[in-house]
Amino acid sequence: MTFLERALHYFFPRVGKAMLIMQTLFVKRALWQSIRTGLPVDGQGQPVPWITFPALDYLSQLDFSQSSVLEYGGGQSSLWWAARARTITTVEAREQWAKMLRDKAPENLRLIGPVEGSSYVETPLKEKRMFEVLIIDGLLRPECARAALPFLAEHGLLILDNSDWYAPLCSWLRSQGMMQIDFHGFGPVNNYTWCTSIFIRRQCAVPHRGSPWAASVYGNLVQPA
Repeated sequence: MTFLERALHYFFPRVGKAMLIMQTLFVKRALWQSIRTGLPVDGQGQPVPWITFPALDYLSQLDFSQSSVLEYGGGQSSLWWAARARTITTVEAREQWAKMLRDKAPENLRLIGPVEGSSYVETPLKEKRMFEVLIIDGLLRPECARAALPFLAEHGLLILDNSDWYAPLCSWLRSQGMMQIDFHGFGPVNNYTWCTSIFIRRQCAVPHRGSPWAASVYGNLVQPA
């Protein structure tokens, strides 16, 4: 803590606390950088999914190294998943994002796009492959979720972003035996809070990485062991 920060905490404790909150959100969580550039990134400038911070924190603690991922709606998230998963298939409708991914895609990232309409929904499912992770974060979200759910492995999970906008879809997923876990809060780029929901079956078995929370990133209060 700098001398100025210590002085603020001593003489103006509420102002000092507010400044630490702003530092955590805008600097450590890189909200300002993502607002400025329009690209979701972390404090080190690396790509992150455009989902809420609480959902990102939860997913960051899981081990996806043996998982195959199907993502509807590509971008920075595709690169984040490619760095963590065994394979990722991304379906994208917009040429801008599709071109960006083609230029940056590693070998384990398969891009489908730009495609729209029924091809957007059906193309990645033609091979009848099973996936450990389904990400519904692009166009035609109800149609994509309904079509892709049969290809979700029993032990896998489904991620629905902006779930607060899709109450009927959430209800349908719950009716299919999925348990809904909501992660509401701020996230990259946006100036408002929203909800990212993760849907799992009782057999969900994505392992935990076992890594401790990184105080430098999350702004945790560091306690002695």
